[in-house]
Amino acid sequence: MSMQGLSADAEAVLLLCGRFGGERQETFQPLSNQDYAELAKWLNLRGMRPADLMSAAGREQLASQRIEFLLQRGTAMALALERWNRAGLWVLSRGDAEYPKALKRRLKHAAPALLYGAGDQALLDRGGLAIVGSRDAGDAALAFTRQTAAECAREGMAVVSGGARGVDTAAMQGAVEAGGQAVGVLANDLLKASVSGMNRAGLQAGRLLLVSPFHPEAGFLAGNAMGRNKYIYALADRALVIDSALGSGGTWSGALEALNENWAPLYVRTPGDGPGNAALVGKGGIAFDFVPGRGEALGEYFSRG
Repeated sequence: MSMQGLSADAEAVLLLCGRFGGERQETFQPLSNQDYAELAKWLNLRGMRPADLMSAAGREQLASQRIEFLLQRGTAMALALERWNRAGLWVLSRGDAEYPKALKRRLKHAAPALLYGAGDQALLDRGGLAIVGSRDAGDAALAFTRQTAAECAREGMAVVSGGARGVDTAAMQGAVEAGGQAVGVLANDLLKASVSGMNRAGLQAGRLLLVSPFHPEAGFLAGNAMGRNKYIYALADRALVIDSALGSGGTWSGALEALNENWAPLYVRTPGDGPGNAALVGKGGIAFDFVPGRGEALGEYFSRG
């Protein structure tokens, strides 16, 4: 381990890809996920690791002004890490042993170069049921979500969701309040979420993990919200759409991507309140007619499907 608990690889990747504030005024921008994927391929071909770029000899092989500039941001990184560490946040790079294997296996080079998080890292490899749906879901849909999440908890099945209001929040709270475990994949404001009263008890009890591929102080961007959908699906063993719009919106686009990429079996609440539910079943989703509290175990329901 090197600076503030980071592995040597994670330190290098954070310098290359991380955002610490003020980047808009800088000469060179941090590497995007695609940029880093190309760099990772270059390193692999030469039998090198990201940490090798911290030496002058390693950088000479690449001969890139942008890489040189980014690797000199140690002071800015240290100040950012101090803020994040105070809130109990951690950072993983794709080269770390603790990095979730499911993301590498399912997303390959599209797996994020960095993951920021709060909570027990072991939950990253728990799998479980991804529960997704509208931010504006009605009372019946939210009650169904909570009941299904509570059933997951009773059966020792983790819940994975997106941390947004509506279905995401109902799923995560339903699991944690029933004594289960939940993973929230956030598109923004990880730092704020990690210190909020709503999340602290779950984090401290080891029942809740918050994780994000975007830097901890990132504000809301629609593109980030859409982009994080694939991480929700990739971290789960199977997924459940509670309600979806038809032809637009994050739930619809994320579910279509999951069906096309075949990351995990996709179940769709049937009948549901969303106009897109039936259409998703028509595109290959599996009708989900499970009724919580009727006696059948959720695990049994999935096994017979």
